[in-house]
Amino acid sequence: MQQDAYTPFCGTPPLPGELLTRWTLDPFLLVGLLAFAALLWTRAERRGQALSGAALVAFLFISPLCAASMALFSARVGQHILLTLIAAPMIAAALPKVRLPLWPLALVFALLFWGWHSPTPYAATLQSDLVYWAMHLSLTGCAIALFMGFRGAGAQAAVPAVFTAAQLTAFAVTLTLAPTVWHGWHELTALPYGLSALADQQLAGALMWVAGGGLFMVLVALQVRQLLRHDTLAQSAG
Repeated sequence: MQQDAYTPFCGTPPLPGELLTRWTLDPFLLVGLLAFAALLWTRAERRGQALSGAALVAFLFISPLCAASMALFSARVGQHILLTLIAAPMIAAALPKVRLPLWPLALVFALLFWGWHSPTPYAATLQSDLVYWAMHLSLTGCAIALFMGFRGAGAQAAVPAVFTAAQLTAFAVTLTLAPTVWHGWHELTALPYGLSALADQQLAGALMWVAGGGLFMVLVALQVRQLLRHDTLAQSAG
């Protein structure tokens, strides 16, 4: 584990026995989360759903999962799955329906997801609060916009949705099958959890492959169902 004067935002990597005590109650974080919830309250059409999404976002940064992401790359990937594939679509579905440039959003989301989990940018998030929050704000913001784009595009969302699912799967396969460790930070931090850094990395890939892929397919199925329902209502009205 790299040691220097800087302490990452979520703190030093916890040992298993202390993990459940590691709640992140930073006052700037709490104020930011409250401001985010207030903004959603003023913008959302379905306020209850928007606040549920905001509550999930808050949990992912306040709970011990934040500290766990300092010790395990798989915990960081799990956090990002929950942020981008559960919280983001919940929030997007609660906001007004708008037309957004879907293909650019899908491409930017792919670049962000691959880029932030690559060795150099990932290491930078462990050395700077600014970079750490740049990662999470860009991933979460782009994911919300992407799912708003899916919602507003109707049937035209099909191909970008397949592309997004494919690139997430490709990332998962690359991560799972990589023969070397991407992130040297976790070479020591994963050991107390009974994992080598490579095994932790493979677990992260498996989470993305199974959980991430499964969640995205459910989201696509819900989108198709909504389109079919819309077409049925339109035909009935006609």
